[in-house]
Formats: sequence, structure tokens, C-alpha cells
Amino acid sequence: MLEDRNDKDSGLADPSSSEPSSEPDSKSFDSGAKSPTSDAGGRPGKGIESGQPPGGEGDRGDIPVTPPGGVPQEGPMLPQEVPTPPQETPVPPQEYPTPSELAEGSKVGAGPGGGEGNGPGSKTRKKSPKKRALSLIIEIVVMLIIAAMIAILIQSFAVKAFMIPSSSMSPTLKIGDRVLVDRVTFYFRKPRRGDIIVFRYPPREGNSMNSSNPFYWPLERIGETLHLTNRGSTPYIKRVVAVGGETVELKKGKVYINGKEVKEDYLKSNSDTSDFGPVRVPEGHVFAMGDNRTASRDSRSWGTVPIRSIIGRAFLIWWPLSRMKTI
Repeated sequence: MLEDRNDKDSGLADPSSSEPSSEPDSKSFDSGAKSPTSDAGGRPGKGIESGQPPGGEGDRGDIPVTPPGGVPQEGPMLPQEVPTPPQETPVPPQEYPTPSELAEGSKVGAGPGGGEGNGPGSKTRKKSPKKRALSLIIEIVVMLIIAAMIAILIQSFAVKAFMIPSSSMSPTLKIGDRVLVDRVTFYFRKPRRGDIIVFRYPPREGNSMNSSNPFYWPLERIGETLHLTNRGSTPYIKRVVAVGGETVELKKGKVYINGKEVKEDYLKSNSDTSDFGPVRVPEGHVFAMGDNRTASRDSRSWGTVPIRSIIGRAFLIWWPLSRMKTI
């Protein structure tokens, strides 16, 4: 529909208003020249010939001027620039080392999982066969030394094994029996009547028997276990019949302590009919005899046994298994 330009009251905007007319004004052009009072879109304003540079005061460029009425001026449409989304940078695939590279000691990578840090991916190196063999030998030697030290301490201060070489304690102990000797009991009490003891004969020299040096006995026991001391004395195993302060006497093979007969249930049979004594046992000593009285060389032959020469108390037959029992 065409607009009537002669009717000023038709409700259209005044040509002098901010909205341009759809038909060009002949006064505004001179032989195709641009009017100094209008721009290319027909908008009124100061042009280039007015002495104001583009973008100066009053020049808003291509932005349409909004009149007080809120209706934007018509003007040329500029292409809208659409923001370009950022391009995703492709992540290169992570390369993992092969087992052969790990064996050769290659680096796994930097950061918490590899490189020179302390993470699980730090430098992995495989020991050479010579180093592994040397490490194994050192471990075995250290283990053997520790085991030997433990065994020496146990035998010196706790339990030691002995083999019965004779029939002097028959039938309680037979030739070839292996017994365990407790070395702890006599730390807390003195030997008692009926105890089966292991001791060394002949007794050691007087200085060692009377020594008060607290370091002597531990070292002596360790040396005994290592067979460095007491080489000239033989271990014996006998039964305590009387202790220090008692008087012992044998009449026709029967034992009398302080004049009273002692019943010896541990003797299965006694064919001894000999007499001995009476003998008073000094303090710090015991009177020991074998259960096989007719085949035993004991205190009746070489006197009483000093307590300090006692190695320990036999308490168990552990071999052969058929004879395993406490004694």
C-alpha cells in the first residue's frame, strides 16, 4: 500500500523527525553528490564535509539512534558476528612403557605417577643377576648369624641337650638317650634331694668356684657352650641324694640321711650291698650317686659336688620318641 505524503495529519511521522522518508529529497542531492547533512542511510547528522571526523561527537556509527519514543531508527543491517566456539585440542594418547622397557630401567613419566618423584612410577630398575646373588648370600649369612646367636644364648642360659654315654643311671636313663637340661631352675633355688643333675668333673679351680665377678658366670657359660672353657672336665649326670648340712650313710646298699633310712622309689632294683660313710655334706655342695649303684662312679669315689659346678637339671627325655617322658 502506498502512503499519502500530502496528508500531514495521516498519523505518519513528520519528515523532519528522526525517521527518514522512503523517497529521497531532490534538494538533498546535487548531481549525485552526498548531502552534507545526511549519511548513507539517510540519517540526519554531520557529515564528512562538516569538518567532524567519523566517530566524533554525534556520530554513532552504524548503531541506530533510539528516539525518545523508543522506536529505533531504520538503518542498514550489519551482519551479526556469531562467536566461534573454541576448538578442542586433541589430547594425544598416553604411552605406557613395555615390560622390557621397565626391565631396562626406563623412566615411566613425570609427575605423581612417574618420573623422578617418589610415586609408584619412579625409576624402576632390575637388579643384575650378580647383585641379586650377592644380596641373597648376604641375607642368608645374616640369618645364620642371628640363628647361631639365638641358639648360643638359649643353650647358655635356658636349655641345653645332652646324650647319655653310660649305664650309670639305668634303668632311669639308658645309653643313647638324649635329655634336655634346664639351666634356669637353679637361678632361683638350690638343688634338692631327688633332682637329676648334670655337672662337670673334676670341679673347676678354686678361683672360678669362688668368683664374685657378676660378668664371670655369663661369659663362662657362653664359653662352655662354645667349648672354649672347661675342656678338661667331663659332664656327668647323677641324682642328688643329700644336700649341704646333711649326713649321708649307706648300709648294705640302703641310704640313710641323718640316721634315717630314705625310701628311694626311683630305684627299680638295687643289688648293691656295700657300706659307705657316714659323711657330712658341706654347705654349697651336694652328694650325688647314680641309680645303677653297682656300675656308677660318683660321690662315693671323688667326693661331694660343688653347686657352682652344676650345669643344670635334667627334666625330659626327648629322644628316642618311644621313650619321651619327664624325669
